[in-house]
Amino acid sequence: MKKDVRSLIEILHEQSSVAFAYLFGSKAKGYANKLSDWDIAVYFSDPMDKIGHWPAFELEAKLARAVGGMVQVTVLNALLSPLFGFEIVKDGVVLLDRDQNLRMKFENRTLRYYHDWQYFLKRQMKAEEYLSPR
Repeated sequence: MKKDVRSLIEILHEQSSVAFAYLFGSKAKGYANKLSDWDIAVYFSDPMDKIGHWPAFELEAKLARAVGGMVQVTVLNALLSPLFGFEIVKDGVVLLDRDQNLRMKFENRTLRYYHDWQYFLKRQMKAEEYLSPR
């Protein structure tokens, strides 16, 4: 697995458009099996509306060839789920950190969104509990 991680890092370093990247999921948490894919989250330096989705598809193919297995690339620029972002930041392993300030801003924003979302979710659950017939 160490050899595969080194291969992933090498490929990511070749991609000048990637500001930072994480390994997350079962491989990062240490409970992967032989059928597990590689979950890689990347943040592109340029906005997605400028570069489109093609760079992510190309990167996914390059990474898959490097490790000889399935790779799923998640683009952090377009991430909508506060929970998913939180899981990546909480358990992810940083593979590339070209712009530490940008990564720290992303992590800070992600944690804020998650905690805001969690607060409103708890309020909604309490309201539903209060309104449900007993």
